[in-house]
Amino acid sequence: MKWTRSMLSGSSSEEIRFDEAVEIDPEVFASNSRINGVKDVRVSGTGLYQEASERFYVKMEIHGIMCLPDAVTGLEIECPFETEREQVFAFEDTDEDDVWVVKDEVIELLPVVIEEILSEVPLQVTEASPEDYPSGDGWRVISEEEFEKSQAEKGDPRLAKLRDYGKE
Repeated sequence: MKWTRSMLSGSSSEEIRFDEAVEIDPEVFASNSRINGVKDVRVSGTGLYQEASERFYVKMEIHGIMCLPDAVTGLEIECPFETEREQVFAFEDTDEDDVWVVKDEVIELLPVVIEEILSEVPLQVTEASPEDYPSGDGWRVISEEEFEKSQAEKGDPRLAKLRDYGKE
């Protein structure tokens, strides 16, 4: 999924179709603790080069499987994902934020694909049942629902003295 400026100038006004399996090195995600890697990534879409503006317009679909750490157990979970992205590549410098400026006359989709995958990583995932939650001597992890129920039963501590008011 690389195109040079000279390759594109010959196909001006023709739509370029692509559909490729992509291998992404797990080291790419090493600095992000929310994802361990990806597999079975497939990128498909179309691109159109407009010679007058020297821009390449890409619309692509990315799907695959993310390998994520379970938020409770730390074990690896496979989570399928599917996303779409439209991207504009320019061969000339521009101040527009949503335009990817091409360096060395070569458009490469892989950095855009990686950026899009990283934007799709969920904050937390878990497949653990409440029985799998960690616990220790005098403590245990509880579900959010269980916490909210216990807080509702306790009531607001700032109003504790008001509960006894009028009982005399």
